[in-house]
Amino acid sequence: MRQFKFAVSASLIFIIVLTACSNDASDKGTTTTNDTLASNSVNAADASQQKLEENKKLVTDFYQSLFGDKDSTAIDKYLTEGFIQHNPLMQDGREWLKTALHPFLSNAHIEKTKIDIKQIAADGDKVWLYVRDVAPNGKEFARVDIFRVENGKIAENWKIAEPVPAKSANKNTMF
Repeated sequence: MRQFKFAVSASLIFIIVLTACSNDASDKGTTTTNDTLASNSVNAADASQQKLEENKKLVTDFYQSLFGDKDSTAIDKYLTEGFIQHNPLMQDGREWLKTALHPFLSNAHIEKTKIDIKQIAADGDKVWLYVRDVAPNGKEFARVDIFRVENGKIAENWKIAEPVPAKSANKNTMF
């Protein structure tokens, strides 16, 4: 009988040890899987953030080059061939934009300037710029430009502009 109890006890101990080892191996597999998933999540988040930063840089480089540096080559460099314009006063396409901006870009009396970007935001393929702009006639504007980026170029633009009033009903500035 003692041998039977010893055999049962030994079997139970063996099963407990085997189960514990099995659970430990399973936990290690789960940990590895969880670590891999977490790592993939972090990598995807980093890649997404990097893409947003690239899009913001593309848009700010374009805006400075065209409107600040008065460089007409920025149109071909940064805009897609089928560039879409949502400003009702402007037509689609790069060629129309080159023609429309030619008097501004070639005017020697209009100096190059550093664009005053007050805020920038990006989400997905969209980049928003909030800009303080002083027109050649000295009038100050608050402008919001929204750009859609496609394959490393600007494919679409929305523009909202508001003149900065001489007086405000509150103590806040527009910027």
